[in-house]
Order: sequence, then C-alpha cells, then structure tokens
Amino acid sequence: MEQQFLDRLHDQALAENDERDWYRTGRIQCADCGTSVRTRTLETLPKHRCTERQRARREREALDRAAEK
Repeated sequence: MEQQFLDRLHDQALAENDERDWYRTGRIQCADCGTSVRTRTLETLPKHRCTERQRARREREALDRAAEK
C-alpha cells in the first residue's frame, strides 16, 4: 500500500516536471516514441511520424536480437 502511494507521488512529480519543461520551452516528449515535439497545448501533439519511428525502433531491435543469436 505504501509503495503504491510512493509510486503515485513519483508519477505525479514526473508529470509536473514535464509540464514545467513544456511551459519553459514549448516542447514535450512523446510518451510513445520519445521524440521531443514543439506544441502549443498539452492536449494533443502535432504530427511527428510517431508510428514510423516506433516501427523503425521495433525493426532495429529485432535486427539486434537476431544478430545476438
């Protein structure tokens, strides 16, 4: 129970840090692909080829795993 509370506080602090950084810079990191994107609001992100970036990352990871074998 205590760990859940601490985890929730930690998540809240991370979100507040992201919002503070966005307020200062106008940029926020996409939670799906990791790309830093310039946006005017925190409601939605502009198009930034997120799907393509995720697909490319999965393909690179698959190649890396295949090379390790």
